[in-house]
Amino acid sequence: QISIVRRLRCTTTTTTMASRPEVSLFKVFVAPDAAEKTAATLTSGYITQGPKVEELEQKLGEFLQNPNTLTLNSATSGLHLALHMLKTPAGAWPGLKPGDEVLTTALTCTATNWPIMANGLKPKWVDVDPKNANINLQDLKYKLSPNTKVIQFVHWGGTPVDLDGIKEVVEFAYERFGFRPMVIEDAAHAIGAEWKGRRIGSLESGNICVFSTQAIKHLTTGDGGIISLPSKSLYDRCKLLRWYGIDRDKRNYQGKDFRLESDVTEYGFKMHMNDLSASLGLANLPHLDRILAGHRGNAEFYNKALQGLNGVTLLEPPEGGLSSYWIYTFHVQNKHDFIAFMKNKNIIASQVHARNDTHSVCAPYRTHLPLLDKVETTLISIPVGWWITPEDREYVAASIQEFSSTIPIPRSIARKKIIITGGCGFIGHHVVEHFAKTTDCNLVVIDKLSYASLGYDRLRDTGVLDRVQVFTTDLMQPIPEGIAYELGNNIEFIVHMAAETHVDNSIADPVPFIRNNVESTISLLEYTRGLIRNGCDLKAFFYFSTDEVFGPALGTTMFDEWDRHKPTNPYSSSKSAAENICIAYENTYKIPLMIVNVMNAFGERQHPEKFIPKCIKKVMDGEKVYIHSYPDKKTAGTRFYIHARNIAAAVMFLLNNGSIGEKYNITGESEVSNLELAQFISNTVGRELVYEMVNHHATRPGHDLRYGLSGEKMEKMGWKPPLGFEDSLRNCIRWTMANSHWLNLKKWADDPNTYEGISPQSIGNDPMMERAAKL
Repeated sequence: QISIVRRLRCTTTTTTMASRPEVSLFKVFVAPDAAEKTAATLTSGYITQGPKVEELEQKLGEFLQNPNTLTLNSATSGLHLALHMLKTPAGAWPGLKPGDEVLTTALTCTATNWPIMANGLKPKWVDVDPKNANINLQDLKYKLSPNTKVIQFVHWGGTPVDLDGIKEVVEFAYERFGFRPMVIEDAAHAIGAEWKGRRIGSLESGNICVFSTQAIKHLTTGDGGIISLPSKSLYDRCKLLRWYGIDRDKRNYQGKDFRLESDVTEYGFKMHMNDLSASLGLANLPHLDRILAGHRGNAEFYNKALQGLNGVTLLEPPEGGLSSYWIYTFHVQNKHDFIAFMKNKNIIASQVHARNDTHSVCAPYRTHLPLLDKVETTLISIPVGWWITPEDREYVAASIQEFSSTIPIPRSIARKKIIITGGCGFIGHHVVEHFAKTTDCNLVVIDKLSYASLGYDRLRDTGVLDRVQVFTTDLMQPIPEGIAYELGNNIEFIVHMAAETHVDNSIADPVPFIRNNVESTISLLEYTRGLIRNGCDLKAFFYFSTDEVFGPALGTTMFDEWDRHKPTNPYSSSKSAAENICIAYENTYKIPLMIVNVMNAFGERQHPEKFIPKCIKKVMDGEKVYIHSYPDKKTAGTRFYIHARNIAAAVMFLLNNGSIGEKYNITGESEVSNLELAQFISNTVGRELVYEMVNHHATRPGHDLRYGLSGEKMEKMGWKPPLGFEDSLRNCIRWTMANSHWLNLKKWADDPNTYEGISPQSIGNDPMMERAAKL
């Protein structure tokens, strides 16, 4: 490895486009005798499906270690046929129905996912694994639901997905929901790839597997596809369906006309391969092992030559996988600059496939994929194929080394720093998690760790605690000098979320609420004044407020950002006061201010005193749920609920796109009555709802039955919540049931002075956990 790197660094990289031929990303392989063999087929009398198709299928079955192998006119047709066949019930398999979920990856060719929608099914996007650009197994497991019927994934670039991990997810679905989803492997990139010594598509895999023989693949038939099937019954059925549902071997209508088909029991399609394409495939197939060896040899060279370069991160195939390296993919900083740099060297580099989920046709299925958001900024592929000579690959590697030298070496002092107050709290920890997973910023949390913060447990549970620097201090006092010194002056954003928030507590004891929410804001504004005086280039002071400052929204009223405040309880009054103090500091001291008013949040790890987790617990325990209503006790109050991860994404959106001096409403997707919400929870939990409507004014003075904010301003800016309301609520309920120790926090919250944290282990054998597992 050392000798390779040294030799490359001595290689001149000043070659210009004019003096060197293009190093192409793709090239079509045609065997020397392909023209002769194809010409022979042209004069054979068989041009469409005939003996050459059968011969190719037999040889492909031997190569793939699967006799149930068929050829098609495209890999896309293979995916269509696979999903179409799965619509039919068989044994324990219930069959696919319109609207059933297919868990799939968004990082792929559109051909992977369009068949899902074409078959009336619902693509449900799973995030990507940055280590190998394949489907993320952790997110795949998380997104399983009773409606998940198929798991479909791509072996990106020819690198196998962890098939043992896929089997574990399938078994988890069986344990959780009582059935095993079917698995479809899109192996368009992966002919010749292996998992633990077996070919991708082998009979032992037990999955439906589809390959592409399109022009630029390892094996080309001009255009075409291959489908390998896990059973003889599926093979026989697929063989019929690829040609109208007709058995070509049994055409002899009533024994009178051998050209006519007998009875057709199931309609099919015209998706077969023809003999011309098969002849080209037969000519090319003997060269496939050599082609694969060429791709792998070049990839091995790159693995050594690019290792450890600044700004370059190589992918890591899962242990047990042997890639076919249709493309060689890695991560590079400043990707678009890299593409232009390589083009100037006459080397073609590309991401190859754009993510599918952002296309307009996929708008109904859009969700938040934070890892893919980050991966698509760095993912790149370079030429690796059989046509790349040793001189070519040395030139490519040397060019990448040259580009690497232009990337500044990362220095932690130069990274953006974001201060988030209240970052251990409910909404705060979701914001921290989102920033940690989608940016490389230095994240600083300031939190006094009151009862609502739950110590570090929320951040620890998200897995991002190691990305965060946490300072424990009460903002009602000035920030201690030692903390201020450590924070330094390189601060880009301050997101002020710390607040006392529980309305009932503010009604019971208003003075601490008002003092905390007002004085802590003043303290942080004074700290910010000092930063700016000392030359800090602060981009924004971001103040988190509430929809409650506007008071009750009667009828269908929806408040705009600058409408008059009319708070009705001590909590909302304190937030209104703090808003106006922020505006005064902006006007007087030029603090770069943005304000957001946020509607009712829900999500994972919410404090059990809040309505949704409280309702989940009461429904699981069979206890009565009290629903605040109008005085007639017939009409429940309503709220616009929004998942906390949508709020986190909105904060990021506004920090990038918002304007200083403006206010923005972060609104829920739809209005829902609290009775409807409780019924939704009851249906998801699988237990009967026992409830009582109670007069809100008699039980809770200062409580408003409806709030309403207009989200038109952010909509015009292009903002769309990444998570849909019903899916995110259903997932939140299931997550809470499976992690029910988060519903038992009252034990610790009764005396915040003795709080020491909580973990599943500290709960012991939780009967609620056992009940959730059964449900």
